[in-house]
Amino acid sequence: MWSNTMPPLAKFALFLIAACAVSTGAIAQKVYKCGSNYSQIPCPDGVTIEAEDARTKAQKSAATQNSKSQARQAESLEKERLKDEAQARATDQAWAKAQHKKEPSDSKPKSKKNSKEPEYFTAKPPPPVKQ
Repeated sequence: MWSNTMPPLAKFALFLIAACAVSTGAIAQKVYKCGSNYSQIPCPDGVTIEAEDARTKAQKSAATQNSKSQARQAESLEKERLKDEAQARATDQAWAKAQHKKEPSDSKPKSKKNSKEPEYFTAKPPPPVKQ
């Protein structure tokens, strides 16, 4: 951790910073409820609220483990969902390709064997009126 090229003053400063960080505990501050808002600044008609965490170390540890377990479970479910969505997309694409291949053969007009009409429509003028 300590670099040989680090000057002694920098090492001492780093040590002091680390010591201060370790010594500063989470001290509960006063919290005031002002109507429906919460603030660290007192307000008229504000109510002081205890904001200290009253859980034991065992309760905090259990809550942390529970959160980690839920995060792992959520990640697993997300992977499963992404896998299912990819599989559904592949199935949809395969179905679309199959439908696309069927369309040209299905879209041809069927020949009328016994019909005197031509296979395709041709516009003709009306017959002349007899006088």
